Amino acid sequence: MRNLKKLAIAAGFAALFSLPASSAVFVVAHPDDHILLMGPNLIGDVVGGYPTVIVMVTAGDAGNGHGDKTTAGFNSGQYNAFGNQYYRVRLQAHMSALERWIPGASSGSERPWTETTENFGTLNPRVEKWALGNVVLYHLNLPDAGAANGLTVLQTLTNPVGTVVSDITGTNRYTFDSLKSTIQQIISRNNRSTPTVVINRPRSTFNSEHADHPDHTQVGYIVEEAIKVEPYRCVWQAAYRGYQIGAYPVNAQNMLNSQRAGYELLHTILAQRGNVVPYTPGDVVSNPTWMQTSIVPGTTNRQYGAMDGFHSGFYGRNYYDGSRLAQRDCAF
Repeated sequence: MRNLKKLAIAAGFAALFSLPASSAVFVVAHPDDHILLMGPNLIGDVVGGYPTVIVMVTAGDAGNGHGDKTTAGFNSGQYNAFGNQYYRVRLQAHMSALERWIPGASSGSERPWTETTENFGTLNPRVEKWALGNVVLYHLNLPDAGAANGLTVLQTLTNPVGTVVSDITGTNRYTFDSLKSTIQQIISRNNRSTPTVVINRPRSTFNSEHADHPDHTQVGYIVEEAIKVEPYRCVWQAAYRGYQIGAYPVNAQNMLNSQRAGYELLHTILAQRGNVVPYTPGDVVSNPTWMQTSIVPGTTNRQYGAMDGFHSGFYGRNYYDGSRLAQRDCAF
């Protein structure tokens, strides 16, 4: 039954997009951006069995860092009330949501992914890599935080030029050029033999019409710069608009239902492993009070409100500028 549902979703997407993706790359800032902002294209490619690469640029640590199990680490929010690293719970949650759509994956199983590391040069010798079915994930684990200059950490990679940023584990270091190079290498290594590669990225500009998080627009800018140069003479791409919701219709009912189910699974994992607590205990998917989650006073629980009306308003919708853009011959 589960596979039949996946086939139905895939068929629905064939009607929505005329472009048959040979493979797809999604580059995002935070561990839920791809499911919310890029959901229809993401789920369609994963369910359809296309080779799908996802690059998660930050760790989603919300300024908490890597953490250690000291009193200071706990009080700063690096570890949540259950003793789990805050950022790692967010990464595990997005992986569990992806399992729902990967053909042949058993959703809810514990750590079915294969974990390795990949070398992208002297600065970045051990980048975290996960694989399951037709999906490959790269967690770059850069800080999701503000910097002393008033910018976000990702923004400091270009202001001033030459800034070096370490990932939150202290394993790898990035300049703007090395991050751009890492993204280029990820695309080329995973798509050498595919005739059509679709790059999905956030918009690279910010304005009042399409309000967005600065880390989203910075990631969009980095990807835009990465695919301008050889061997990327051209690619298909979709540049997503960010937080504008109301003007876009739902793509299809089965998409809305599938995206909602995946995001609710993500939020369930966040709760089960200590990142959020609902006002009223109970079934986190069906209990109506779950839609009112918030910080509980006196705890270090974070990541609240992720199933509120704002976030659920993204279900079933895609927000990107234009269609998947025209392409010339590409070489990888």
